[in-house]
Amino acid sequence: MARRDIVCGIDVGNSAVKTIIAELNRETLRPHVLGVGSAPSSGLRRGMVIDMEEAIHNISQSLEQAQTMAGVKVDQAYVSLNGLHIRTQVSHGIVAVSRADSEISQSDIDRVVDAASVISLPQNREVIHILPKNFVIDSQEHVRNPLGMKGVRLEADVLIIDGLSTYIRNIAKCVNANDVEVIEFVYAPLALSKAILNKHQREHGVLSLDIGGGISTLSMFYEGELVHTGVVPIGSRHITNDLAIALRTSMDIAEDIKKEHGFLPNGVVSKKDTVDLSEALGEDEFIIPKRQIAEVINARTSEIFDKIITELKKADRHMIPAGVVMSGGGSNMLGISEFVKNRMRMAVKIGGDYFLEGIRDQIVDPAFAVAVGLVVWGIEGESSDDGSRRRDVKLNGGIKKVANWFKNFIP
Repeated sequence: MARRDIVCGIDVGNSAVKTIIAELNRETLRPHVLGVGSAPSSGLRRGMVIDMEEAIHNISQSLEQAQTMAGVKVDQAYVSLNGLHIRTQVSHGIVAVSRADSEISQSDIDRVVDAASVISLPQNREVIHILPKNFVIDSQEHVRNPLGMKGVRLEADVLIIDGLSTYIRNIAKCVNANDVEVIEFVYAPLALSKAILNKHQREHGVLSLDIGGGISTLSMFYEGELVHTGVVPIGSRHITNDLAIALRTSMDIAEDIKKEHGFLPNGVVSKKDTVDLSEALGEDEFIIPKRQIAEVINARTSEIFDKIITELKKADRHMIPAGVVMSGGGSNMLGISEFVKNRMRMAVKIGGDYFLEGIRDQIVDPAFAVAVGLVVWGIEGESSDDGSRRRDVKLNGGIKKVANWFKNFIP
């Protein structure tokens, strides 16, 4: 794998497992997508493994598709983590600058980050990420990179993301069972930001919404940093479930009806507009007003965004100039952009315009955003020279060359 600079990202979601295998193009310094795989996910619920055998099989199907398409076998991957069990907290650390001339060195930065990272966690929880947010030099706040600056006292705020050990280890076991080692678990909103958000959006203030199958995740970025995350335990699968109940049919048929005929009404829907579901439902003359499908979808979607708006109030951020960027399978619903724009009174953009090469047509679906972000994370993240994260992980030479290229797009 290392010789060809290949990176694999596996997004183990609640409704689907998505795998992307990419290789660094040394001429353009862009990731070239070699293989893509997607399989239904029936072994997870709200980010937690509920059926080990099913989860292993789902990951195997997705991996096999991607490997067959790519013509390579991977033995390492970056894997997403999400769910209600994950939480974030900010921790503070202080150290004295060690050099006699008061110039801050990399060792000082490492020491203050380590000092801020010392927290007490229950035995059943473990740290997923430690992300430096802000440095303070002798009471001078909002310093991004203190390296080389003068000061006597150095302080740091770090964002610590942790989750329940049992859930994390269960997903690791499912991946390992497919002869793939987990290089690193990546919190889904962080991976997502690498795929669909640019530097200006993260600086000015942006809200990322991932409408997944079982959960909906929101993450807010401001001044280049992740400032708030939240999880709503409702997703697009609940909309499918409502349709299945309303139409008295199976989930699979309801999902097909949602994709083919479902939409969010942006105004008055004509009573004359009907949908013939006779063939889909196997019943004669089963013709219903299209408005009926729209009302079911609208009711559940309104509930999702009611909870998202409630969660957003906890962030104490009322101004998000860059608006909302949406991803996940739920963002494919017809009319959702206008619905969110009117509901949240913000500009709305649907993710999916990735800057990767290769078989791009296979990943234009915004449901692949997290998997794309995992590939970007694997290439761009590990090449960081500031020691801010994963300082113990080393890169092969080819991948390291891409670091500066990625920074043109992502901070």
